[in-house]
Amino acid sequence: MDHSLVIEEVLAHPQDISWLPWAVQYFFFIGIAACAALFACVLHWRKQETPELENLTLLIALTCAITAPLALTADLHQTARVWHFYAWPTPWSWMPWGALFLPLFTCFLGLWFLAQHVKRLTLKSYSVTKWLAIGSALSAIGLLVYTGREVSVVQARPVWFSYAFPVAMFLSALQTFLALLIAATKHEGTLTRKLAWGQTVTLAALALVVVIWASGNTLSGSAIRQWLDVASSARHYAIGWIALWLVSLALCRLVLRNPLSLLLRILLALSAMALCWLMRWTLLIQVQTIPKFNAQFNPYTLPGGTDGWLAILGTFGLWIALIIIVREALNAIARRMQHG
Repeated sequence: MDHSLVIEEVLAHPQDISWLPWAVQYFFFIGIAACAALFACVLHWRKQETPELENLTLLIALTCAITAPLALTADLHQTARVWHFYAWPTPWSWMPWGALFLPLFTCFLGLWFLAQHVKRLTLKSYSVTKWLAIGSALSAIGLLVYTGREVSVVQARPVWFSYAFPVAMFLSALQTFLALLIAATKHEGTLTRKLAWGQTVTLAALALVVVIWASGNTLSGSAIRQWLDVASSARHYAIGWIALWLVSLALCRLVLRNPLSLLLRILLALSAMALCWLMRWTLLIQVQTIPKFNAQFNPYTLPGGTDGWLAILGTFGLWIALIIIVREALNAIARRMQHG
C-alpha cells in the first residue's frame, strides 16, 4: 500500500489596522472636552460664583470639542457617508448615537460659551445659560458612554471587551483635564491645591480600575495577561503607563506643597496628557496588532505623513492655535468695548 504524506502550507497575511492615529486624537480630545463640560456645569449651578474658573474651563472644553470632531472626520474612510447615520438610523448600534451626541454637545457648548462671554462683557445675567449648561452636561455624558461602549462591545477584540474600558478612559481624561486646569490657573494657591487633590484621587481610582481590569477572571483580563506574556511591546507600553502614572502622582504631591510653581504645574500637565494619550494609543492602535483572523501579530509602524506623525502633531497644533485665537479674539472685543 502506498502511503503518501500530504503537506499543506497555510499562509497568514498581515491584517491592516482599521483605526488610524486620528482616532487616538479624537478619543483624547473628546474625553477632556466632556470632563471639562461636566466640571463647568457643576461650577455654573453651585451657589458660589467663580466666573474666571468657569470661563477657563469652558475655553478648554470648547477648543477640545472643536478639535476632536475634526480628527474623527479625518479618520473616517468615507466621510461623505456621515449623513447615512441620519437618513437610515440604527439605534441598536452605538455609532448613530455618536452622530447625535457629538453635534449636540458642540452646539450646546458653543452657545454656552458665547452666552457666558456676552454676560461678562455686558454685565447682564441670562437664565438660559443654566439650561445650556445642563444640555452640555447631558450630551457630555452621552459622549462618554458612547465613546466607551462603541469599543468595549467588540467581543472580537477581547482586550476591549470590558466595562472597565470606558471607566478607565473617563478617569484618564478627567485627571488630564484637572492637570490642564492646574497649569492654567493664575496665582491662586488654595484652588490649585484642591485641584491637585482631585487629580491625586482620580489617579488612584484609575490605577485601581486598571489593576482590577487586568487581574480579573474575565475574557478581557485573560487577553491582557496573555498579551503581556507573549508580546514584549505590550510590556514596554505597560512600563510606560506605570512610569507616567508615578511621575504624575509625584508631581501632584509637589504641586500640593508648592502650588504657585508654574514649572511644576506645566510639567504636571504634560505628564498627565502623556499618560492619557499613551493609554489611548496602546488600547486603540496597539491592540489592533493582536491576531484576530490570522495566526501572527499584525505589524504596524507609524508613518510620517497625514496618517501618522503629521496627524498627531497637527492635531495638537490645531488645539493650541484655537486656544490662542479664541483668547485673543475675546481680549480684542473686551478692549474695544472698554474704549467705546
